[in-house]
Amino acid sequence: MHEACQPPVIHRNFQSANVLLDDDLDVRVSDCGLAPLIASGSVSQLSGQLQSIYGYGAPEFESGIYTSQSDVYSFGVFMLELLTGRKSHDRTRSRGEQFLVRWAIPQLHDIEALSRMVDPSLNGEYPAKALSRFADIISRCVQSEPEFRPPMSEVVQDLLDIIRRERPSNESIGD
Repeated sequence: MHEACQPPVIHRNFQSANVLLDDDLDVRVSDCGLAPLIASGSVSQLSGQLQSIYGYGAPEFESGIYTSQSDVYSFGVFMLELLTGRKSHDRTRSRGEQFLVRWAIPQLHDIEALSRMVDPSLNGEYPAKALSRFADIISRCVQSEPEFRPPMSEVVQDLLDIIRRERPSNESIGD
């Protein structure tokens, strides 16, 4: 959406509730009605309306600025939810654990802490190196400064690289 479309599409409301699977388990992103078509390199100024779900919005969202890097941040939060099995914001947790990003960031580069934060429903069935690489991608996506976040094309390539490294050589990604 950010790089393949001209002009680029910025979603502005990317969250797990907007990630759908079709009958073939292909991913579909919904709620693109909030995604304005804007010229490359431009910034969308939001009018004080809240157009992001609590816990997914990048830090710059508070100042009313939203760019493709803000979508990258939201995608990082989504990946963090996949990693941990937690919601982006959970008021039932203790104060220090309510905001997923704030709680997780200090643990993403500590392999023991990282292993403890993985969704327990995975039953420890994941390659440790893939987990570490996935955590690194997440960490880069949820950087507080937008200029330090990778472009979405780089995130996708890094995720594909993890999959390629973990698949047997006779199995393709589309299988």
